[in-house]
Amino acid sequence: MKPRITILTVGDSPDRDTYRKFHKEKPFILRAGFDYATASYKRLLARGTGTLKTKKVIVFLFFPFLYRNEFIEHKNYKGVYGNRAFYEKFIRFWAKADRALRDSLSGKNVVFVNPPLLCGLYRDKLTVAKRFLHTNVSSPKLYKISRPGEIRDLLEKGRSFFVKPRYGSMGKGVTFLSRSSWQTNFAFKNSKIISRPSDRGWKFRDITEEKGFLRELLRKDVLIEGAIDSSRLKKTKSDFRVYTFFGEIIYMKKFPGHLVKKAKTLAADTSRALGVNLIEMDIMTDKNLKDLYVVDVNLFPDLPKRKAFNISRYMIKKVVKLNKNGGLRYEKIYTA
Repeated sequence: MKPRITILTVGDSPDRDTYRKFHKEKPFILRAGFDYATASYKRLLARGTGTLKTKKVIVFLFFPFLYRNEFIEHKNYKGVYGNRAFYEKFIRFWAKADRALRDSLSGKNVVFVNPPLLCGLYRDKLTVAKRFLHTNVSSPKLYKISRPGEIRDLLEKGRSFFVKPRYGSMGKGVTFLSRSSWQTNFAFKNSKIISRPSDRGWKFRDITEEKGFLRELLRKDVLIEGAIDSSRLKKTKSDFRVYTFFGEIIYMKKFPGHLVKKAKTLAADTSRALGVNLIEMDIMTDKNLKDLYVVDVNLFPDLPKRKAFNISRYMIKKVVKLNKNGGLRYEKIYTA
């Protein structure tokens, strides 16, 4: 019987950890009854997806590494990581990708696992935080602080903060501030904040009481979050990475058993709040291992080793199940 649905992947070959892991499951995808097609972003933007034979298409989008390396975090970039310019370039890229996909898929019924425009929109951590606030997803408290004196007063009162590039990801450019310790994985030299080269070298260093650093940091495009009091109790881990697919947790490692039910609810709420289906979430517990908070989300997750757990194959099985029980919501694509 001929396949009635195509799984279309779009990604770049340098993405060995996610796109290429998923692509290696092509034989399994075909055995599961799907047709399979793939395209690089360069090909998509220049020539579209190519001809797809089925009326229904499920689209998996992976991170545009080549675009990032050439136009955003290129080797000669001298600006501060995660600034507004990063975001504007990212948004423009995803708008082009969205148009190219819709032109290629015109007339078809499509499920975007993560819609292209949302892939760009959620690069803004403030947008994500506001979605959480409006949908009651538990997440760290946001602070609007622009003066060093104001944040130092709060530090003296025992508050602590994470300051993150508003448009960054992967834990790059993060600063932790408490009364007794300031740590950052930025560099600071000659009164200037300096980004590390590409994905390498982002290690934390002590900058406690570097007033010049704090002053410069607050002038940048940053998001200030209250730190969750997550002290370890009896060496128990309090932060966890969770993978969700269509609102359900599909993988988490060494999660406290009594919190699994809460985690499942939080994962479903997060997926619903953002309107996306594939998320890598960082969840943190409070110091009493009672309450859960979403401290970060990533729409382009790094996958665990296939021998540990083959997430790609699990997602394919999940799509088969969703298709059988009517759980896939297809969008009819129309273009002018």
